[in-house]
Amino acid sequence: MDGPAVLLPCDNRESTGGLGVGTTTTERMNEAGAVDAAVADPESGDAETENKRPPSISSTPTSLPVTILLQSGARHQFTLDSEYLSRHSIRAEMQKEVLSNPFEMTVYQLKECIWKDWKEDWEQRPASALFIRLIQFGAYMIDNNRLRDCRVTPEGPNVIHMAIRPAEVGDDDITQRSTKGGFGSRDREGTSRTPSCRCVIL
Repeated sequence: MDGPAVLLPCDNRESTGGLGVGTTTTERMNEAGAVDAAVADPESGDAETENKRPPSISSTPTSLPVTILLQSGARHQFTLDSEYLSRHSIRAEMQKEVLSNPFEMTVYQLKECIWKDWKEDWEQRPASALFIRLIQFGAYMIDNNRLRDCRVTPEGPNVIHMAIRPAEVGDDDITQRSTKGGFGSRDREGTSRTPSCRCVIL
């Protein structure tokens, strides 16, 4: 005959797959309360999120990489930045201050910089920057345009082809006069401002 039932004390734990590890009802209620508190106060983690955000990047680029491709196939890479502009005294038109943004310089100012920094292993240096032609995507770059209006990006490589315009009869004389602003001077596109005779006496 069976004796009276014996009640065993309950530790208020639930089985977890027979692994002998359980979670009390009180602990589960505390965890649920913590989750509810986090949902109710979503701004609690804003401070940590702010610290993980990447630093802001300036919208105004301060450097411009340029790759000059010569007719021989050689490449010359350099970077236009505030130091470069200061070294070459690049200024905006009708202003005394040196530019700090390379995208504000003109195509002709870039030609002058290339002419001043001409390398010995390049072809023969032209008489002036007027003879330099810069070509980008199959089209001549216009001297008066600013680099910001050209198809260049801060990421680079901004490949620009360089060609030398052949000298014509009277070009030496016109080039010398153009530096003095005299009669018959050439403009930056290489065209004569005033008509002049170019007859050749044999």
